Amino acid sequence: MRKIIWIIIIIIAALFLGWAWGGDDQAPASGEPIRIGVLVPLSGDAAAWGENAKQGIDLALLALREKCLAEKCESTPVELIYEDTRGEARQTVSAYQKLTNIDKVNGIIGPISQTAMASLIPLIEQNPIPVIAPSYVSPEARRNPRNPLLIWTDVQVEAERMAEYVFGQGARSVAILGSLDAWESEVSQAFEQKFKDLGGETSIELVQPNTLEVKTTVTKLLANKPDAVFLGTYYQFINATKTLAEFNFEGSVYGIEVDQYLATETRPRSNGLQFIAPDFYNPNFVDQFEEMYGRKPGIPSGQAYDAASIFFGLWRSAGNKDDVVRAMEDFETHNGVSGEITITPEHITLMPTAIFEVEDGEIIRLEE
Repeated sequence: MRKIIWIIIIIIAALFLGWAWGGDDQAPASGEPIRIGVLVPLSGDAAAWGENAKQGIDLALLALREKCLAEKCESTPVELIYEDTRGEARQTVSAYQKLTNIDKVNGIIGPISQTAMASLIPLIEQNPIPVIAPSYVSPEARRNPRNPLLIWTDVQVEAERMAEYVFGQGARSVAILGSLDAWESEVSQAFEQKFKDLGGETSIELVQPNTLEVKTTVTKLLANKPDAVFLGTYYQFINATKTLAEFNFEGSVYGIEVDQYLATETRPRSNGLQFIAPDFYNPNFVDQFEEMYGRKPGIPSGQAYDAASIFFGLWRSAGNKDDVVRAMEDFETHNGVSGEITITPEHITLMPTAIFEVEDGEIIRLEE
């Protein structure tokens, strides 16, 4: 019995050391593939975003192979290992540990949500494997703000841009509905602070992401008869637009990062709703995506494509994961399918955004 216990202890210790040291830091042996783990939600509430991201990454790998074929360059084969995060922090951590401990990947692309990304920060700090993600976490929450390298526009910047736009449209009082999800909470609070700084008045309510109805909350928000409502939420977007329609709210309604699914599901009650989001993707990428998948690309397919392209490019230049991590420290800009991506000296990611409007379930671009 004692011998069995010692064997178990040795196995656990070996697994821990393998996780802590990250395994072999060298490039794969000649002819062996670069193994890249991909963390995306392929089930659960965020599955549509996960599928978009997966398709964007697959398309980036296809583009890499075609480029190498055209240039007749020597290419190391790439193996993508997908793990379903279900959009949950615990599952994301479990998937990350599998990829690093068992699959021994050379790097990771993803995850795509702020909550999932934040759950990995302590693990990445202990095991500095390169992670490039179409996601966001504030620079203050990362000891090494360049690993993970985040290919998503800064939440504070995006929310503040929207607050300036709403104030510029003449609204002087705004009711803000968000949720306690990390990203949605930060969006709502950043919008509120900027709008107040501009001289506007606000009221704000943050509900649980899985709340089934928001009538009481909306009633409270509309009590002071605001000029406009800002929906800093994806989870409660459908419930909120339904409730606002039932209350016959006549003011303007604004939002952030509304995708085609939300626009379709809320037709026609979301007509006229304006929102800020990453700008439309490069037309060539749109054409390639439609040809491959038979539909237009949705968020975050372009950002995931760019994250994968950046990873492939850094690997081709560096050749092993330690040098990729060092190269990430010097990364400044990339002209991708989602526009010019810039990492500022303050480690803030900037990307093109635009104002859009929903009309009968369709998303129409208004202005940068």
